Amino acid sequence: MATFPYRYFHAKFDILLDRIPPIGKILSFIFGVFEYFIVEILRFFDTKSNINSYSIANRYIFKSRWGGKVIPLNTNLDIETKFLPSQEILALLSRSKVTGISNCYCRETQRRYSDTPNCDHPIKTCIHIGFGKSLREIPYKSENLVKVSKSEIKKLLEESDRRGLVHQIIYFPNPLFYYVVCNCCPCCCLVMNKFLKSGSPQMIKSDFIAYTDLTKCNDCGICVQRCNFGARKILNNKLKFFKDYCFGCGLCVSECPEEAITLKKPLR
Repeated sequence: MATFPYRYFHAKFDILLDRIPPIGKILSFIFGVFEYFIVEILRFFDTKSNINSYSIANRYIFKSRWGGKVIPLNTNLDIETKFLPSQEILALLSRSKVTGISNCYCRETQRRYSDTPNCDHPIKTCIHIGFGKSLREIPYKSENLVKVSKSEIKKLLEESDRRGLVHQIIYFPNPLFYYVVCNCCPCCCLVMNKFLKSGSPQMIKSDFIAYTDLTKCNDCGICVQRCNFGARKILNNKLKFFKDYCFGCGLCVSECPEEAITLKKPLR
């Protein structure tokens, strides 16, 4: 009974956001404005103490309202799969007001405080979404924000896919409202790294699963290397697929030499 008021409030809050979407858009924009300062504060506490500040903040402050949702690239989807504009990253961005591309906070910060980079992935990989024409762009992010064409965004997404970066929207106050599209690596990304280690902040699967045609699969293991979520393993020289762990990012699809993997909607 102690948790009932909390659940009741959040259920009512989501109903309100569903009925009046501008409220969610405004909250998402405001959170985006202060996100840099919030993650800097959490990073400070993480480095100065042994507590997992991200997990604590997510559990007691954000309560899973801040996180990321995986959205695949259309080239990785099965050609017969019908999808909504919100289910594929290029279609999603075509409906969004993109302000430009800026530096990835996670990779930039990791390299700023370490002599050894975690990876060699590029810094300028974050695609920012604008809100209205009269509001100023996010202060910190606008310092290195670069205006780009739709074709350049497409090239960025394709190159990120080739590199094995997971495309995800960062959302607040619930997964229906997002303010940035990130191309994430597990070694640097705050959302992804913290999720893989402790399940926090919240990270949501895409609406697809990567199915494998075992008659084509040669058990080479390339897809295992591309999977960040432990959904694919080679056991006794044979590929084993654990669908409950699959996030439907599609990274295994694009590099399969036998074209044995396709992203499809989960079978009911």
